[in-house]
Amino acid sequence: MHKLGETESAELVAKISERLWKAKIPHQVVSTGTEQAPLSEIWLVREEDLPLAVEILNSPETNKVSESNGRSPLVASLSYAKVTWFFIITCVLVALLTRAGANVEMVAWFSIVPIQVIGNRFLPGSLDVVFSTGEFWRLFTPALIHFGGLHLVFNMLWVWEFGRRIEQVEGKMRLFIVLLASAVISNLGQYFAGSVYFGGMSGVIYAFLGYMVVTDKLSTHPKYEIPTFLVGFMLVWLALGFTQFTKFIGLGGIANAAHTVGLISGVGISVLARLIFHRKDQTEVS
Repeated sequence: MHKLGETESAELVAKISERLWKAKIPHQVVSTGTEQAPLSEIWLVREEDLPLAVEILNSPETNKVSESNGRSPLVASLSYAKVTWFFIITCVLVALLTRAGANVEMVAWFSIVPIQVIGNRFLPGSLDVVFSTGEFWRLFTPALIHFGGLHLVFNMLWVWEFGRRIEQVEGKMRLFIVLLASAVISNLGQYFAGSVYFGGMSGVIYAFLGYMVVTDKLSTHPKYEIPTFLVGFMLVWLALGFTQFTKFIGLGGIANAAHTVGLISGVGISVLARLIFHRKDQTEVS
């Protein structure tokens, strides 16, 4: 027998047990507390079921039940979505520092290359300057810049929706790696497409989408189950960025290269993770 976990919530135990049986994982629920302080433990019969059982335990559906037990979803999320919250708060702080992109001199501190502002003229540097001066943080920081309140709110809602899912299912380190790598890759994609004055988490958001969809496609047991209509909406929005639609509705230009490269990077990170961890599992078994 292998202990999966314990909780005081009868509702949470029932939900986990239901999902374990649905996945055909034999287990036993043992009550170890008292009437005044109830406590239930979940034990697995087979050790080989542990990885899938942990996925079920950390799944968004299970966490939704956990959130409802005495704490609001917002308060509960502070414990299981720390990395997601960290980047959301950081983006908000950067928006305050840059006055949502209005303070050009401050935006220049976060741009992918150094930008000298002389009156109404921008004199951008190059990546050679970034590497020669050791300002490697510039490869990431454009993702923290947002131009206008609507841009910030729209992106943070998606970071919250997608980021916390990855953090819940695969942990803080996996989210941090996906976010950091895709931000750098999508920023470089936009730079090589000819832009130096850009920003936003959109490239990372599309990376999250690509990562989760492909991870589910490559997995025997889907972890994220992103609704088809949501994937369709995001892809349609990606396509609309290449038209004049966003300017027509007042959103201005879109960093299309960052979106596209971000999506591709998310797919690539998922495939790479699958190859690395699948090979590791095979090595351990053999």
